[in-house]
Amino acid sequence: MTDDRTPSALERFSAPWLVRLSLIPRWLFLIVLGALLFTGLYLENAVGGVLLLVLALFLAWLASLGWSHVSPIGRLLRLVTVGVLVYLAVGKLI
Repeated sequence: MTDDRTPSALERFSAPWLVRLSLIPRWLFLIVLGALLFTGLYLENAVGGVLLLVLALFLAWLASLGWSHVSPIGRLLRLVTVGVLVYLAVGKLI
């Protein structure tokens, strides 16, 4: 089964960035994401909130790229994850 639809502007914009991300070793990628999460949660100031917002934006970008290929439960989990990160970030920024 082939996908005959034309890519969206977001997909065209994201393609070179996804290629670059695929060149990073997975273990390093996970360490960077984990460091953003734990540092953002640990810091009790605006810097922690900004780190959590960066992580939320990154995860929202990835979620939007695969949205049409994910089940409704997967979509809900992605929304909840991004929502919780944004909630925590705003709490640290206020």
